[in-house]
Amino acid sequence: MATYNFNITASSVQQPADIGAGVSTTFAITNPLTTDAYFTLETVPGPNGGYAASAVKNTSGSFTLGAGLTGLVQSDYIASVIVAPGGGNLTFVPAVAITAANLSLRGVGA
Repeated sequence: MATYNFNITASSVQQPADIGAGVSTTFAITNPLTTDAYFTLETVPGPNGGYAASAVKNTSGSFTLGAGLTGLVQSDYIASVIVAPGGGNLTFVPAVAITAANLSLRGVGA
């Protein structure tokens, strides 16, 4: 199991390390804002800006939302949650192995 810290005001960063299929991974998300913000895990889009049928389904798997997180929206290529002020933990167990270069962590805050 690995834990990655992420501040919601960071615009976009690459996943820091590969994640094995079935390996529980926690994202400790900090939201220093006074309003809700969003945290997104996103498969890096192809050259046309979309996901090719052959793209790895980086966000297929199971998600567990800790206190401070709501509103999970998930597909095989992108997953997003609402993060309350203060933040919270998002635990993700991917169904497939994820190469760090193919997954972005994105915050949508001020």
